[in-house]
Amino acid sequence: MSDEITVAAQIQLANGDLDSFQISTGSLQFDQDTAAPVRVAGTQIIGNAAHEALTITDLTTLGWCYFRNRDATNFVQLGVDVAATFYPLVRIKPGEIALFRMSQGITPYAQADTAAVILERVILDD
Repeated sequence: MSDEITVAAQIQLANGDLDSFQISTGSLQFDQDTAAPVRVAGTQIIGNAAHEALTITDLTTLGWCYFRNRDATNFVQLGVDVAATFYPLVRIKPGEIALFRMSQGITPYAQADTAAVILERVILDD
């Protein structure tokens, strides 16, 4: 099969002196290349004391992912660990979402800001 994954994105800005604009992709379709696809879905509690690996059990290759910060107060950051140092790459503020395709061969990590957050996630095999 082909075009198993459908993604749509839209962003709109209307803020005082800034020029208003809107970008909408409509529906875009992508192939899922793996023969026996798996997904990780659900929530994971992310603490703030130290960064922690996201649970990606049974995924062969990382693909499209969706994250939503379920906390009402604290942000959460996604990133990578290099020699025990956390390098944040994505910040998801309270109630916000993130949707993107992950790079292969990494272990994604997360860390909350001031207190633990509930991070909703869906990660698909590529």
